[in-house]
Amino acid sequence: MARLNRIASLVLVVLLAAAGAGSEIRAAEMLNLVDDGWYTWRVASVSEFEEDQFYVLVKSGEPRKIEIVGHWCSDRKHSGAVDLGLLETDVSIDWLQQYAGKRSDLGSDALAAMSRHAGGRALTILIDIVESDAHMDVREEAVFSMANSGSEAAFNYIDRLLMAD
Repeated sequence: MARLNRIASLVLVVLLAAAGAGSEIRAAEMLNLVDDGWYTWRVASVSEFEEDQFYVLVKSGEPRKIEIVGHWCSDRKHSGAVDLGLLETDVSIDWLQQYAGKRSDLGSDALAAMSRHAGGRALTILIDIVESDAHMDVREEAVFSMANSGSEAAFNYIDRLLMAD
């Protein structure tokens, strides 16, 4: 199993390199996390710390849990996790977006993880969810995630949202 995970990681690295070279392979296809266990990757963060790390637990071929491990909780790392390294922000966001917006713990985890990504794309997606016809619980989770992101742009959006008539 460990050898299979190493091979899968190597294949992923090759696919990520191809995507960086202009390939149209999407993250949902690239991050095909099907083997049971923990996977981890890092992305550029919105915080003053340069990176956040995410862990995803896969059971029965489906993601069940997403954990954010930032500077504040580095002791929560899962030993034996398949390390996918530093991912491009868009690759990580694309993968998380397929779960964000669902009324579930995984959907809530995905929104929180998206809010930690540097750049404006994740915030745009969260704003789209807030302004959509998604269930109120999902929209509230998106606002909550933005409020906890530490992003000045997110705070400005929430301020405008609260001051709207």
